[in-house]
Parts: sequence; structure tokens; C-alpha cells
Amino acid sequence: MYYISCSDFTGKDKIFSHHLKELQNIIEEISKAIMWVNEHEEEELVFDWGDKNIDVYIPKKQESYSKLMRDLEEKEKELNKLKQKVDVLLTSHPASDKIEAYMETLQTQWSWLLQITKCIHVHLKENAAYSQFFKEANETYAKLQKDHESIRKKFSCDKNTPLESLTDLLYNLEREKEKLMENKRQVQTLVNKSKNIVRLKPRSPDEKSSGQVIVQALCDFKQDQKGIMKGNEAILKDNSQRSKWQVTGPGGLDMMIPSVCLIIPPPNPLSITLANKNEQYYEAIMGIWNQLYINIKSLMSWQYCMRDINQINSLTLTMLSKMRPEEYRSIVKSLETHYQEFLRSSHGSEMFGDEDKRKMESQYVGAQTHYDQLVVQLPAYSKHCSLAFLITQSTKGHWIHLQWQEIHSDLDSIRNEYLRLREKILQQLDGAKDPEQVRFLRGELEFIDQKLGNLQNFSAVYLKRLTALKALLESLYQAEDIVKVHEARLVEKETTSLDVNDIAKYRNNLKQMKSELEQKKDLLKTMESELVKAVEWNGRIDQSFHQCDVDLSKYGEIVGQMTDRWRRIQTQINTRMGDLEKQERQLKQYQQSSGETSRWIDHTQQRQDELQAAKCKDVQSLKTHIDRQKILFSEIKGKKEDVENVHKDADTCASLIKDYELGLASYSAGLETLLNIPIKRTLLHSPATDITEEATSIQARYIELLTRSSDYYKFLAEMLKNMEELKNTMMIHESQTSYNEVRQERDNLLTRIKLLDQEKNKQLKLEDELSRVKVSLESELRFKQRLQEDLGKMTNDFNYWKSQCALKEGQARQFESEKSKADRERSSLQNELDKMKNELRTLEQRYKSQLQSSERQVSELSQKRESLETDIKRLQLRPGGLSKHTQTEEKVAMVDPSKLLFDGVHRKVSAQQLYDCGIIDKGTLEKLLSGQKTVSEVAVDIQLSLKGTGVIAGVVQGTQGKMAITEARSKNLLTPESAIMLLEAQAATGYMVDPTFNDKMSVDAACSRGVVDTADRDVLITAEAASIGFKDPYSGKLLSVGQAYKKGRIDKDTTLRLLQAQESVGGILDPVLSVYLPKDAALDRNLIDEDLYRALNKKLPCYLDSNTNEKTTYSDLKKKCKIEPASGLLLLPAKDKAMTVKGFRGEVSINELVKSNLIDETDLQKLNQGKISSQDIEDRLRPYLYGSTCIAGIYDEANDRIMPIYKAMKEGLLRPGTTLELLEAQAASGFMIDPVNNVSLTVEEAWKRGLVGKEFKGKLLSAERAVTGYKDPHTGKVISLFQAIEKELIERGHGIRLLEAQIASGGIIDPIESHRIDVEVAYKRGYFDREMNEILTYEGDDTKGFFDPNTHENLTYLQLKEKCITDSKTGLILLPLHDKKKSTQQQQSSQKNTLRKRRVVIVDPDTGKEMSVREAYHRELIDYETFLELSEQECEWEEICIKATDGSTRLSIVDRKTGTQYDVQEALDKGIITQTSLDQYRSGSLTLTQFADLITSKSRSGEMSIYSSNAEDITTCRSPTQLNPSSPTIRKRFASVSITLSPPSEILDDQSPVGAIFDTETLEKITIPEAQRRGIVDNITAQRLLEAQACTGGIINPASGERLALQDAVHQAIIDEDMAAKLKPAHKAYTGFEDVKTKRKLSTAEAIKEKWLPYEAGQRFLEFQYLTGGLVDPGTGKRIGIEEAIRRGWVDGRGAQKLQETKNYLKILTCPKTKLKISYKDAMDNCMVEDMGLKMLQATSMSTKGISSPYNVSSGPGSRSGSRTGSRSGSRRGSVDYSSISYSYTSSTSKTFSSGSNS
Repeated sequence: MYYISCSDFTGKDKIFSHHLKELQNIIEEISKAIMWVNEHEEEELVFDWGDKNIDVYIPKKQESYSKLMRDLEEKEKELNKLKQKVDVLLTSHPASDKIEAYMETLQTQWSWLLQITKCIHVHLKENAAYSQFFKEANETYAKLQKDHESIRKKFSCDKNTPLESLTDLLYNLEREKEKLMENKRQVQTLVNKSKNIVRLKPRSPDEKSSGQVIVQALCDFKQDQKGIMKGNEAILKDNSQRSKWQVTGPGGLDMMIPSVCLIIPPPNPLSITLANKNEQYYEAIMGIWNQLYINIKSLMSWQYCMRDINQINSLTLTMLSKMRPEEYRSIVKSLETHYQEFLRSSHGSEMFGDEDKRKMESQYVGAQTHYDQLVVQLPAYSKHCSLAFLITQSTKGHWIHLQWQEIHSDLDSIRNEYLRLREKILQQLDGAKDPEQVRFLRGELEFIDQKLGNLQNFSAVYLKRLTALKALLESLYQAEDIVKVHEARLVEKETTSLDVNDIAKYRNNLKQMKSELEQKKDLLKTMESELVKAVEWNGRIDQSFHQCDVDLSKYGEIVGQMTDRWRRIQTQINTRMGDLEKQERQLKQYQQSSGETSRWIDHTQQRQDELQAAKCKDVQSLKTHIDRQKILFSEIKGKKEDVENVHKDADTCASLIKDYELGLASYSAGLETLLNIPIKRTLLHSPATDITEEATSIQARYIELLTRSSDYYKFLAEMLKNMEELKNTMMIHESQTSYNEVRQERDNLLTRIKLLDQEKNKQLKLEDELSRVKVSLESELRFKQRLQEDLGKMTNDFNYWKSQCALKEGQARQFESEKSKADRERSSLQNELDKMKNELRTLEQRYKSQLQSSERQVSELSQKRESLETDIKRLQLRPGGLSKHTQTEEKVAMVDPSKLLFDGVHRKVSAQQLYDCGIIDKGTLEKLLSGQKTVSEVAVDIQLSLKGTGVIAGVVQGTQGKMAITEARSKNLLTPESAIMLLEAQAATGYMVDPTFNDKMSVDAACSRGVVDTADRDVLITAEAASIGFKDPYSGKLLSVGQAYKKGRIDKDTTLRLLQAQESVGGILDPVLSVYLPKDAALDRNLIDEDLYRALNKKLPCYLDSNTNEKTTYSDLKKKCKIEPASGLLLLPAKDKAMTVKGFRGEVSINELVKSNLIDETDLQKLNQGKISSQDIEDRLRPYLYGSTCIAGIYDEANDRIMPIYKAMKEGLLRPGTTLELLEAQAASGFMIDPVNNVSLTVEEAWKRGLVGKEFKGKLLSAERAVTGYKDPHTGKVISLFQAIEKELIERGHGIRLLEAQIASGGIIDPIESHRIDVEVAYKRGYFDREMNEILTYEGDDTKGFFDPNTHENLTYLQLKEKCITDSKTGLILLPLHDKKKSTQQQQSSQKNTLRKRRVVIVDPDTGKEMSVREAYHRELIDYETFLELSEQECEWEEICIKATDGSTRLSIVDRKTGTQYDVQEALDKGIITQTSLDQYRSGSLTLTQFADLITSKSRSGEMSIYSSNAEDITTCRSPTQLNPSSPTIRKRFASVSITLSPPSEILDDQSPVGAIFDTETLEKITIPEAQRRGIVDNITAQRLLEAQACTGGIINPASGERLALQDAVHQAIIDEDMAAKLKPAHKAYTGFEDVKTKRKLSTAEAIKEKWLPYEAGQRFLEFQYLTGGLVDPGTGKRIGIEEAIRRGWVDGRGAQKLQETKNYLKILTCPKTKLKISYKDAMDNCMVEDMGLKMLQATSMSTKGISSPYNVSSGPGSRSGSRTGSRSGSRRGSVDYSSISYSYTSSTSKTFSSGSNS
């Protein structure tokens, strides 16, 4: 008995009451927090985000949102305090599970509210943009209306408007245009914005939409195992509830989602329509402005014309006689100018019609006529003047004529005439009565005397001035000729040369020019002296003779300008001579130093290769080897200064060249400005670039050599250490090995004993089984005998039907004589005959198969025996037909119709199903059920529906017998197009047929057995789906070919072709039932639609007859087939093939050889008689058919080896240009040649085998067309190389070089007939002409297009061949390379040691699967300490140089994976690294990764933290032991985990598109759509990246690197249907756009021109293709270069330049890592590259440039956005499993309460 004291009860009561009170308080506090969260949640869930009162609620909602965010911050602090209390209680409180449950509920609610705030932020931003857009759009429309009314009223005018008013109107109209241009910018901005406006009206349930409404999720939401991810799209089904909408999400699942989580994304039809309306209104206003401008201009020109016309019409003879000639001529000239202006401006004017223009023309002609009449009458008018006036005017007239050199008499004759007139006048004055008149006339005579005297003096001075001017002009012309010649010579060159001899030659030319100028320097003095004389004589002319003034100041300016140009030429020559002298001196120094250094590097590399090739057998030899390597390494390090000097010399030389080029450009630009004449310039390739690249190459080669030597030295040291340690462990290892062997032997013995026991038991079982088999065989033998009896009966039936068939055939022959009946009955009889033949074949096949199956299937024999017994009973009852039976006398056993199974095409089909689809009637079904008919009997009747009548199984040819269709295609008995159609027909009707063995099989089996080519597999798999069904990716149901066509899975032409084949065999094949149905039944069962039904009734010719090359139907083809008696197969007869021999690219007929004069008729007769074979002719004509005597390879004398040409270039023995010339010559001569293996290949084959590089592939394919032929763009015919040169399809010089190589290697190749021909035959066929022959036989410099690498001289191809040698083994021609050092011009590609990356790979010991460090940690394969250590070893280091504002530079290293940055100088100052370490890094002894490890290993702090976007990853450990493995089992697995550090790898640079995304947070390689779903790649960027894949070859599967078509990518779930629809234009950019008229495949560039593709999208696709290897030719699927694209007319020069300027590409992507705008070129450059070449673009949810991701919500400058951005996604009702949530605290100023991440 136990006694408990009262004090114990009291103490426990107190503790219990204390715990109860704590529980009550904490639950109450948590409940209040939950209620607070719920209140705010409900408030936000019911808010209407539609467009009603949007201008009112947006500012209010923004204010309330800011208040909510402030409240959340305050509440967050309270919850942190609450969390502290909870943590204390959870450790000791007895009801901790209850408290934790409440706290988890609060956590879930809090997370959900944070998700809602993100959605609110998006709604506010998008709705504000919506409101602002429509506000601006409406305001713009109102402004445009106002401007429209204003411009109409303000600028009205007519013919009565004064000229001054028109001028003002024109000025104001131009000012008005400036205002209108402001509207243009606003209108264009609205058009751009309209594409990004969300849709708000469909949010209202009252809004009825005509189509589906697509919504997009703003956050993740999960409920009841259904969910939608952020960014996913869904279909809106019902939005009658404000807070929750019913949608159909991904996968077709219906779910209810809060409306606040959804947005209806762009495009918005309303915004786009309004923006387009504004744009059209603006265009209309601009049209009005243009019309007004034309009207005003036309009125102004009309006013000017009328003013001139009125002025001319007002002229009289009196007015004209008082005017100077230039005055009245200027009036007429003004009229002509204004009239021409009127004609131009009145075009399109509303002010002047045709009648007005004709009236104006008549007025203009009238004014001109009036003026001409006045001018003609003017001389006669002067005769009617008074005598005195006549004298005065006559004298003045003579004087004026003298001024303008219209006088033909000299001054003496004028004076004599004047004296005669004077005497006459004086005589008359003596008798005059009026003294005033006499006095006036005498004064006039004295004035004339004075004028005549002055005129005599003036004429002499004037003549001397003319003489001086003449001399001045002559000297000017001479000086100008000299100046122009020298200026032209100075602007000929835009740069200098790297050849010292060329520089010296040009300096001599400059010296010669300088001496020429010095010799002609006196010309300047002569020019200046003549100018002084002209000025002097001009000064002596009286100013009263103003008509003879000459503006000598202009001549003074010309002389000054000419003198200045002369002196500038002299200065330019002197400057250039000095610069060239410096260049020559510096260039010699650089060439000497670089040559020595390059030769030393080559020699040292050879020494290093020898050392690395050597093998060390023991420790002593290894130590000796290490000493040699150490000496070599020291020597390499000592050469660092020499390499730096080479780089300095190169920089100096390049600087001199750039300064020289700048001087040349400045002189040319100044001359262009001075003379106002454009100077033609070419694209400048500066030699400074070559020098810089060469020096960089030398430096890179040195760094590579230094790194290689250092690494090898370290490797040897490590090897020595390992070898020494190996000796101490050898004995232990041997003993351990022997123990293991003994143990293994014991285990093997035990295993063998167990196996013997098992074998014994198996033997006993087999004996029992054998006895049972014997019994079953005896019964089977009895069944077999019965069946043989049945077979006899069936044979009799067969003979009966055969006789009936013969009878029918006789009747048919009899009916043929009756012409009137034959037309009506012939078709039906023939059909009946075919049907009976088919039935006979079917019966025979069925009986044979029945016999064979009886031997294999014992179970079916019993069933057939029962059916035979039933038949016997029925037969016994037939003679007594009068007897009656009642239901009471006989009970019939009924059978389940679903168990009566028939053999369909692919699977079993029940009798009930056959009845449902109408193949059997009700009576037949009842007989089957009652046992009156068997399955076999009914199967005979419906054999056509079950198995069909058979397809075209193969081809038969007289001499070669029967063969498969693929074999017939390979033997050219069938065209490729016809063959693939026949193969599709087989696949679509059930099986592929092998006629050789009479076997049926699936497509995959046919591929594996070689019955069909694997290249045809994809096409045939699609056709096979017509028989087995297309699988619907959404419902999983099987679709017929007609249903697949409606869903866009297959095109209409293919659909009709496959359906026609099925119909001709037996009907439309139902893939579900696996039987053939009539068309009507197929239509009723929706297997086909009305369109396909009508198309099938038309019996369109869908197939191709290879014998006639005409279109035909499948039924007609079957009628042409022969039936093989033994097998009953349908075989299509093929024409006999003409006798051929092998040519360059195909078969050549013997008749063609006769036509080409390569063989004569005698040879043809011998061939037909069998005296010679086609092989004999082929051997004799081998040089003409496929032989080539081109240069096949290189013989390296230094190493005594034969090598391919491309390999010689790769090893630095040949220049790239020389290599390309020799390879092009091979391609143009027939084949690429492998001289090592003596193999001839096409360019494509040579590229695949690595015989040529990718950089030459495009050019070699172009050269190969010299063999295969060029396509005439106008006629589409194949033309030869010469014809392509003549039609300018190929550059003439390049074509001549290829033609020369072709002739030199054996003769001209006929591209159509595929063999060589003689020159005379080429003349006849137009492949060559005598002019071209003369060009090629002329051995001038113009025809020497090949470079001799030994002598460095240009030669013809024949001359180069003469220097070659012949390989004694193969007979190939080889170009020998003399024993000398490698060319210094070799440029090797290298990467700077500025980017190194390393990743850690962990292998699971159980599965062998590779995984990342994080995956291994989550699977508990490694502990936390190991996780941290390995994570730190994963890095991607980059060296950057930062330039400060003061001009100083600092070296830093950055981990691009984490963004961590270290300043090298700072690390040096703090003692983290030493100067020695820095020197080792700079010298190359330390790699970038080693140097970074050295810094980071000493920079780590004591506290280690790791953060992630996943809640289970978030923790902070002050001691690594906190998270040790949870079980001993896991700890044991640590020892077996394989951890591999991949070595630092260089960033690769191939031309593949971006294939995948690398998630830097989870360290995963994911597809682009998956990255889009995760929100780390935006929608536009994802679509652009996928477009780049689609338009360059197909969607990339990142797992395998395989390129897929769009539908295949959908089937593999890489992309969805919506994305596939968006990518169709991009996919067509690769496969081609079909021209509806010509049915030709258009390339992307052609589609842009034909308006099949929008310009923006097309330009984008062209950029993608250009960046990844060239533009795609859809006809061949191959890439072409820019030059070829220009020749084809795809792009012009401007478009080509735009593609080549990759730096100017539009920034159409958002970088997933930095969130900055980048171009696709930038994206390719920033990619990571896997070993298999897959490019991965790095992505993260947070910007590495300090730019927040779109959902980083912040309430203000002081708020911590990170506390909410990481909250877990989910709904408020148990949408996420939070069982693994861990809470973390940081030691920052404010503690955070978070459900997902710490920032």
C-alpha cells in the first residue's frame, strides 16, 4: 500500500494550473493573431479588381495597400515575440503538440496572406497601367479631334488670298507640323503600351465573352491534390462568385481558385483597338496637313506666275527701249522659273483642276509671245526717233555693243562715221531757227566727242587686262591639274602594310612626288604674278565703264586656294615620309623579336611534348625526369620578359599604324570638305589589328606553354610521392589480396552446392511435366487427323470455287464481244472477279493458317471440335426438313456475345462490337449466339472488314524478281516520293510487308530487320498511327487519322492519302475496334468528317506512278499489280532499268557515254553481246566517271608523314587561305580526299569524319556545286560552273579558280550527267567556251590563283601540281612541305585565363547515379559539414579589372555563382596572401581557381550559413556538429560515396543555340519552360529562347541533346500545345514557308519580302540563324553564308550589314540572372557549356545586379522585403506539407518571423 501526502497533491495542482494558464494564454494570443490574419485575408479576397470605378479605387487601394504593409511589419514584430514564447513552451509544456498545431495554423495563414500581398502588388501595378492608358488614350483622341478642327479652320485659302497671307499661312503650317509630331510620339507610345495592357472587363460576370478567357496565376496555389503554379495559364469557366473562380487548369483539371490570385493577361482587344484608332486618326490629320501644304504652295506659285505674266503683258516698246537687256531678260527668266514651280506644286492640289492648268498654260504662252514680238520690233522702233536722239542712241548703242563684244568694226570706223554725221548736223544747224535747240545739240556733240576719246583710251587698257586674265587662267589650269593628280595619289591608300618592302616602295613614291612638286614650283609664282598684272590693268579702267567690270577677288580666292592645296600636299608628303620611316624601323624590330619568340615557343613545345611522351619505369628515372622538367620550366619562366617585350613592340607598332591611318583619314576628310566631293572608301582592315592579334596569340601560346609545364611539373611531383608511398603498402595489399581470394573461393563452393540442389529439384519437375506433355500430344495427334479430313473437304470447296472462277472468266471473255453490254457490265464483272480471287486467296490462306495454328494452339482445337460436332448434328437433321421442333423439345444454349472474338487487324474484336458498328446484322449475331454459326464461318463472310484485301507488298522487275519497296527505291526502280507513299500505305493499313519472306511486321521491326530505312521511321510511325491510333495527350484516347487531322496532328494531303489506301484495302480503319468500316459508317462514328468524306468520293490522285511519273489513285495502282501465285501478294511491276555505270554523284547510262564520245557504237555492241561488261567500261573510264588527279594531301618532309590538308593547317603548316584554296579545288574536282586512308568523300561526309572543319564547310559545299550543279534562279534548271559564272551566280575570279582546278584534275564535269567530258563536248553543251579556255590557258598573274607555301609565290593549279609528288602506295598527288619551322602567321584560338569553373559530382554507391552536392545532402548521403566543404569548392571564378574615377585600376576576383568578390590588393595588404603568391599567379604557376582558393581559405569567418529558396534548406549552424547524420546506417554510407571534383574547364564557344537553363539556386539543369514555370525566366524571354531553337533545327531535349520537331517536343512534355502554337512561325523559318502559288519552300528572308512573315519576327529569326552558323536553306536544311544569301537575293547589302553588326542587335531578352536587358548574342556569350556541347543560361530568382525580382514586395524604404519574399507558396487550407519547416533567427538588428527563407 502506497501513501501519498497532501503536499504532493498541492504541488502538482499548482504545476497543472500553471500549465493550464500558460496554455490558455498562448492559445488565446495565437487565436487573436489568426483572427487578425483572417480578417485582412477576407477583406482582400472579396475585393473587385474589375474596371468599374477604377479611377476612384486605384488611389484608395494604393493607400490601403501601403497601410496593410505597415501593419504587416508591425504584426511581424509581434509574431516574432510570440514565436519566442512558443519556442520556450515547446521544450517543457505537456500540451506542446496542441501549441505547435495552433502555431502551424498561424504560420500557414500568415504565408497565405503574404502571397496575397504579392498578388495585390501586381494588380495595383497592372490596373494602374490600365487606368493610365485609357485616360491618356482618350485625352489623345480628344486632342486629335481638336487639332483636326483647328487645322481645317485655320488654314483655309483660295485664289483670292493675297500672296503675303499665303506666305504667313505656309510658315504657320510648318510650325503646326512640329506640334503634330508631338502627337505622333504620343500615339506611337500608346500603340506600344496597348500590347501590354491586361483585360479587366472579363473579370465581371456580366461581361459575356465570345471565346475562351485565358487567366494566369500570380502565385502558386494547391488544393485537394490539384494545383497551379505561378505563371501557368488556365481557362476561365465561371466567375459568378467574386472571391473564387472556377477554372480549367493544366492537365484539364477543374478547380476553384481565389480571383485575387488570377489575372487576365494581355493582349487586350479594347486597348489595341483604341490605340489603332488614334493612330489612324493621326494619319488622317497628317493627310490633311499634306493636302493643305500642297494647296498653299500651288497658290503661291500661281500668284508669282500671274504677277510675272501681268508685268510682261504691260511692257511696251517705249518701256523696253529704256531697259537694259539683262533687265527684261530677267523678267522672262523669272516667269519660266515660277511656271515650272507651278507645274510641280499644282500636282495633287485641290485648288487647280485640269481646266485651270490649261488656262494657265495659255496665259504663259501668250506672255512669252508678247515678249518675243516686242524684242523683234525693238530695232525698227529706234528709226522713228528724232535725229538727235538717233545720233545719241546710235553712239550709245555702239558703245554698249563694244562692252559686250557685239561690235564688229573698230573705233576708227566709228569715229569717221561720227565726223560725217557731225558735219551733216552742223550744216543743218546753220539753218536752224530755234537757238535753244541749236545750243542743246552742240552740247550733245561735244559730249559725244569726249566719250569717243575716253572710249579709245579704255579699249587699249581693256585688251591688256584680257591678256593678263588669259595668262592667269592658263597657269591656274596647269596648277589645278598638278594638284588634282597628286591629291588623287595621296588618297589612294587608307592604311599601310606589314611588308617592309611595300613601305619602302611607297616612301620612294612619296619622294618622287615631292621632287615633281619642287620642279614645278615656278608655276605658283607665275600664277601669282599674272594675278597682280590683271589687278593692275583692271585698276586703270574708268569706273564709268561699269559694264566691263570683272570681279578679280574671285580669282584671288581661287589662286589662294590653289596655293594652299599645293602646300598641304607638300606638308602631307613630308609627314607621311617621317611616319613611314618610324613605322619601318619599329616593324623590323617587332618582326625580329616576335619571330624569335615564336620559334622558341614552337621549339619548347616540341621539347615539352617529348618530355610528356617519355615513360618512367622506376623512381630513379622519375626523379631524373623531374629534374629535366624543372630545368625546362625555369627556362620558360625566364622568357616572360621577352614575351612582354614582344607585346610592347606590337603595341608601339600598332599605335604608329593607327596614328598614320588617322592622318590619312583626316587629310581625306579635309579634302572632301574643301572640294565638296565624296571620296569613295572601302571597309578598312587595319594592319594594327593583325599585329595585335599576332602578339596576343604569341602571348596566349606562351601562357599555355607555361601553364602546361607547371601542371606537368606538379603532376610529376605528385607521382613521385605516390610511388614512394606505394612501396610501404605493397606487402599489406598482397596479403589482403590472398585472403580475399581464399574467402572468395569458399563462397564460390557454397554457391555451387546450392545451385546443384536447385538443378536437382528442377529435373524432378521437368520429368513430371514431360509425362503430362506426352498425354497432351497423343490427344493433339487425334485432333490433327480430324483436321486433315476437314482440310480435304475444304480443298474440294476450293476446287469448286476455282472452277466457278474459270467459268466467270469465260463468261467475261464472251461478254467482251458484245460491245453494247460491255460498257455497262464490264466494271461490275471485273470487280466481282477481283473479289472472288481475293476470296480464293483468303480461303487458301485461312486454311493454311488454320492448319498451322492447330499445331501450335491445343486449347483452340477443343473449341473447334465442338463446333464441328454441332455442324454434324445440324447436317444430320437437314434431310428431315419436314419435322418440326418446339421450344419445349429443344433448348438452345445462348453464348455471351462479348466472348465470341474475331481476329481484327491488330487486336481481337467481339461479335457485339461487330454488330454495333454494322459489320454483321442481327440475324448473324443471333445465329452466333445460338451456335448455328461459328466464328470461323462468319469470319469468312466478313473477311474484307477484318483483314482487308491486301496492299501493294513490293515491286517485281523482270530481271531481278520481286523485292521490297525500299530495295526498289535504292535500285532506282521507284522514285523516292513514290516509294515513301507506298510504304506509308502499308503502315496505314496495318503492317509493313516483306515480300521476300511473305512476312508482316510493325514499323520498328521493319527498321530493325532492314526492310525499311531508319531515315523513314518518323514518317512511317505517323502513318502507322493511322492504323493503331493517335494518342490524345489530354484524354489518353486513341484517335483515328481523320480525328487527328481535325486536331492538327497531321496535314490534309497526308490524311487523304492514307485514307485512300485504307479504303482501297477494305474501308476506313477504326483504330479502337481494329476493323475496316465503310465510309458511311466511318462518317457516322466520327472517324472522318464531311470534308474528308467528300474528298474521298472525288477519288483524287494522291499517289505517284513511277513508270509514268503521273499522279494516280491507290486503286489504279493496285489494278496494275501482278498477283504472285505462291503467296498471293500484290507486286507492282517496274520498268527495266537502263544499263548504267557509276558516276560522280549518281548512275550514268551507257547511252549518255556514247553521246559524250567517251565510248563508240562498237563498245555498245560488245556490251550488248556480252563480250565486255559494264565494269570493264567503268574501269576504262574511271578518270571520266569519278576519278580525280587533284592535290589530295600534304607530305611533311620534316616528319616524313602524309597528312590531310586541313590537319596540316591545324598544326600550323599551312595558312587558312591556302588550305581553303586546296580544299575547294578538291570539292570542285569531285570529292574530298583522305590521303591517309585513300578514301573519296563528299563534303558532308568529310565534315562528319573531321577531314574538314566547320569553318570551311559552307564554302566547300558551295565549291561542291561545281560537281552537282548550280540552280538557275529564273528557270530552276541545273547549270554548270561556267554557266553560273556567266550568270553571275558565283564571283568570276573564284569561279575561274574552281574551273581551272576542275580542268587540271581531269576535265570539265557535266553536273547533269555526273561525269567528265572533253572540251569539244563542253563547247556543244554550253558548259564552256573558247574565250574562257583562252583565259585559263593564259599564264598571267590574273590566272595564278593558288599559293605555293614553300616559295610564297602565286601559281596556276597546274603549276602547283607540277611541284607535287606521287604517293607510290596510293597513287595520290601530294604537295610536299619543305623542312622548315612553322609559319609565324599561324593564329591559334585561345581563351584568356579569366574564367574558370568547377563543380562537384557525387555518385550514389547504390544506384551509380550522379548528383549535385545539394541533392546528396537532401538524400542524407553526406553530412552537413561535408556539404559545406564541397559547396565551397564549387565555384565559377572570374578575374575583373575595376577602374576608379581617379584613373587607377584594381584587380578583383569574383565568384559568378555566388557574387562573392575579393580585392586582390586588399588581400595583399591584410596579409591574406603574399607577394610571392601573387607573382606565381601572374606568371601562371597558380591557376585562377588555386589563387581564389588561397584567398577564400584564409578569409572565412567562424560562422557558416547557407540559404535557399526551399524551407528545408534554411538553417544557420555555429557548429558543424549540430546536423550530424541521423542514423549509423547513413554514417556508414559516407565511406562509400564517390565525390569527384571536375577540373577547371574553359568556356566553350560553338554555334549551337541556348538549350537549357541552369538554376543557380538548386544547381539543376532544367528546360526553358520549366524555368518559366518556376518564375526565374519571364514569358517573353522563354518564348524567344525557344524560337531560336525552333528556327535553327528543332526544340532541344536537354537530357539527350536531341533536336525535336514541335509535336515530338509536345509528346515528350518539353513544351505544351500553347507554346507549340506560338513557335510554329519559328519552326517554319527552318522548314520553309510554302508559297501558295508556286508551292516552293521560301526561306525566312524570302518570306519577309513576300509579306508571309512580319518584319520584326523575321529579322529576329534571321539573327538567330546567323548567330548559330548561317541562314537556313529550307530546301536542303543546310546553312549558307551572307555572301551566298546576297547572291541568291535573300538580303541586300544593308540587310547583310545589319546581320553582321551583332553588337547592334536589339536587346529582346531579360537576363535570367541579372534581370537586365540583353541581346541573344549576349545570352550565347554568357552561357555555360556542358561536355556534350549543350549551352545553359544561368538563372536565379534574385538579380545578381541588385535588381529585385518582380515579386519582391516592399512597403517602404525602411522595410525588409526579404522577410516576405521567401514565404512558402500554397493556399490557406492545407495546401502545403509543413512537416519539415525549420525556423531560423539571425543576429541582425530586427528578428524575423518567416516561413520560408531568410534574406
